[in-house]
Amino acid sequence: MAPREEKPWAPFFARAQAMPTAPVKSSLRQDNAARPCPKTRAIPMAALLDKAKQQYNRGDYKIALATLRRLIQQDRRNADAHILTATIHEQQDNRELAADFYASAMPLTANLKREVGFRAASHYLASGRSDRAFSVLLTLHGFFPDDPAVNHSICSILREASRYHEAAPFAVKLVSVGNGFENALNAGIVLSGLGRSEEAYPVLLKAQKERPDERLAVSELFWCASNLCDFPVADAMQAKLEAAYAVEGDKADIRENAFCALTWSANEAYHLAVARRTAEVMFPQVAARKAGLPDVRGRPIRIGYLSCDFFDHATMALFAGVLETHDRSRFEIHGFCHTPEKARQGVMRERFLKSVDRYTDILDLTDDQAAEAIAKSNIDILIDLKGFTQGNRLGIFCRRPAPVQVTYLGFPGSVAGVGIDYALTDSVVTPETSVPYYAESLLRLPASYQCNDASREAVVRSGDRAGHGLPDGVVVFCSFNQAQKIRSAVFAAWMRILSAVEGSVLWLVDHPAPVRENLRAAARTAGVDPDRLVFARQKPLTEHLRRVAEADIALDTAPYNGHTTTSDALWAGVPVITWKGTSFAGRVSESLLSAVGLPELVAEDLNGFVRLAVELAQDGNRRFRLRQTLIEVRSTAPLFDTVALTRAIEAHFETIVRDS
Repeated sequence: MAPREEKPWAPFFARAQAMPTAPVKSSLRQDNAARPCPKTRAIPMAALLDKAKQQYNRGDYKIALATLRRLIQQDRRNADAHILTATIHEQQDNRELAADFYASAMPLTANLKREVGFRAASHYLASGRSDRAFSVLLTLHGFFPDDPAVNHSICSILREASRYHEAAPFAVKLVSVGNGFENALNAGIVLSGLGRSEEAYPVLLKAQKERPDERLAVSELFWCASNLCDFPVADAMQAKLEAAYAVEGDKADIRENAFCALTWSANEAYHLAVARRTAEVMFPQVAARKAGLPDVRGRPIRIGYLSCDFFDHATMALFAGVLETHDRSRFEIHGFCHTPEKARQGVMRERFLKSVDRYTDILDLTDDQAAEAIAKSNIDILIDLKGFTQGNRLGIFCRRPAPVQVTYLGFPGSVAGVGIDYALTDSVVTPETSVPYYAESLLRLPASYQCNDASREAVVRSGDRAGHGLPDGVVVFCSFNQAQKIRSAVFAAWMRILSAVEGSVLWLVDHPAPVRENLRAAARTAGVDPDRLVFARQKPLTEHLRRVAEADIALDTAPYNGHTTTSDALWAGVPVITWKGTSFAGRVSESLLSAVGLPELVAEDLNGFVRLAVELAQDGNRRFRLRQTLIEVRSTAPLFDTVALTRAIEAHFETIVRDS
């Protein structure tokens, strides 16, 4: 989720401020017409209420509250008494008490439900009680399901809490009932954050057109267009961002999150600035670091891995072997898991559960509760496997439940501002020039930072290209990267390669229909027959690896390289062509190619990348030799030596403990 400046309560906070607070007229607060009241009690109750109003208007708040308490004790369903009590607490700046009484008045009043509901929600939010604000708004939604402001406010609270799936129905409703910039932007952000880019796109486009230079609208439309490979709009929004940041310098108004920044910018200084901004907006202040580690002599070092990706996910495809290979005589491995319930199945899930010594489910725990559970486990080193990616729980790290906290594998950049002490990297992805742009101390691993699972199937070509929709007798290029990594300049380079290699095809992930249509249109514009783009249907990882072997050459992306995508291709015997990058995300393929002994497949720049790909496509003998080399080094290359990499990680952990 992108950092937001605006607060989710702004729409109804304005309404709360607009509500009258003094003096109170008898007719303004009398709202008991819909409540049957025995005649014997009507006169004394009305008299008490009038007395309280008179006391309030004189400024005798304490006496008025006493009168109202007496009234409410006798008639708990008197809406006017609750509203006046709330008003007095509001005047005294007792915001949470004011919210309580506005909330209790909401189901009692016939005509002021919306006003008191919004007012209760605003005071709860101002008191840090977003849970109660959300509850009030849900109740209000029951009365006004089609009200744009109600849907907007619920959508905002859930969005700010990263509860996008819960926000979805309110965002969809907002698209149909809401008008104006704020409603469009709010709904579009939620839909885009859920990966529903096709639905989000027209909504975000509408918002940006209404306020062309509003930074959040530009950032969100840019991200959505990038996910749809709508190159003209993505390029236009990127140009707006770059121009604005160039003018603003160190005071840039950054409204995107740290992960988004990696996909389009290769500037490490900007990455660090966005990371810090993301941490500042999204997470609490970092607690003080604990003084030193406890004495570990005579016992294994306790290592805790924390992630939501402990299932059939790209992270586990790389990391499962490390978990299984840890030396249990020296390390005790804890798994702190917040994997969604529906994903807790499959082979990788079973491997995870079997490879940890202690398992703790933190899915339903708050960050405070999870931090407490981790602290009670007496973890020595806690490792984050997510960074600033969707589903992270970096708020736990801000609370510093472990003496030492490390980030690894999940995020190719600095995880700044959330209490991370060290990052596991290598000398290619983070050379010495990168050090100023990392908040963490760098622990460089030999060869490549990336772990791989040497136990996976040693796939070979089947020769059945037709079964995958591929033509025989031509060069098959592939790039199984996600849509947002495909920048317009990269796609243009791919088209130059296809134009130069007669009959060749480009094999891509089977993206959603709008993405396929945009890519085909871009190919046509570049003078390439769109039918030369072949889209591969989704398959389980093992089946996918088998089919990757049918490709001849893998083409990389930048400024965010293929990561797992690159190592998958190399494991399948497919040479990967890349070019030198200027950030962690853009140097990964160079790191992986170096770790299999093929640094010559790294071009100096994008033009060199095109030349290298064309030359290799026209040299069948060289392609054959490269394929054979990659197949042979599966058992020898550092990239695929799970045991050696695990020992290197452990050595760093032991050094940390010794030095602490």
